[in-house]
Amino acid sequence: MGNVHGKARPGHKLDTPARLRQSRKIIKLFLRYKGPKIIGGDFNLSPETKSIRIFEERGYWNLVKDFGVKSTRNRLVWDDLKKGEEKQYFADYVFVSPEVKVGSFSVPDIEISDHLPLILDFEV
Repeated sequence: MGNVHGKARPGHKLDTPARLRQSRKIIKLFLRYKGPKIIGGDFNLSPETKSIRIFEERGYWNLVKDFGVKSTRNRLVWDDLKKGEEKQYFADYVFVSPEVKVGSFSVPDIEISDHLPLILDFEV
């Protein structure tokens, strides 16, 4: 199990060479470990990026995508947007390897920070 806080700069959540390297390094790191894997956290990435697809292409289940989550952010960040800035609905993800038995996954709309909590119930 691992927690990630991805590169925050630049402020957009799109691919950069550094973010692509980061995703590849995370995948490589977890290849060292046998058994079920859970990788979660603030990746600072949009869902359509190659940096996210790298995990899916390696066989990880993208719970945010596969459970139809609409956002991992909330108004606490959106209220601070400057005029003309677009809302960024995603930054946080949980990826699990196929051996993880997911009981449930939810992202409740609870404003305790500008990131919504990601709650995973699982068995290995």
